[in-house]
Amino acid sequence: MAVETFDWCSRLGASSTPEYRNRSSKFGNGYEQVVGDGPNNKVDAWALTFVVREPDALEIKAFLDRHGGFKSFFWTPPLGEKSFFRASAPAVSPNGAGFFTLSTTFTQSFLP
Repeated sequence: MAVETFDWCSRLGASSTPEYRNRSSKFGNGYEQVVGDGPNNKVDAWALTFVVREPDALEIKAFLDRHGGFKSFFWTPPLGEKSFFRASAPAVSPNGAGFFTLSTTFTQSFLP
């Protein structure tokens, strides 16, 4: 199965919260040894909000539901390169006049 690409534009104000995974060992003399945890020790996460009309909200929700929080898809973050991400379940709230707000978090992954 081919890996899908997420193409919808999020609302302005998306924010990144990168995490560096490290391992450390402290020794009795105050010395501490710190190394990166694996070859991909930096993981990026993006809190995203979409304010869209109902047809687009249904498409975005269907895309995210299809991936179920465990299947990766391609997405290009701001100031980043196209890579694999997984998404949390979207929180949906109606705004009236046919508009909906969807909120989710995209977390970088390294395999489909």
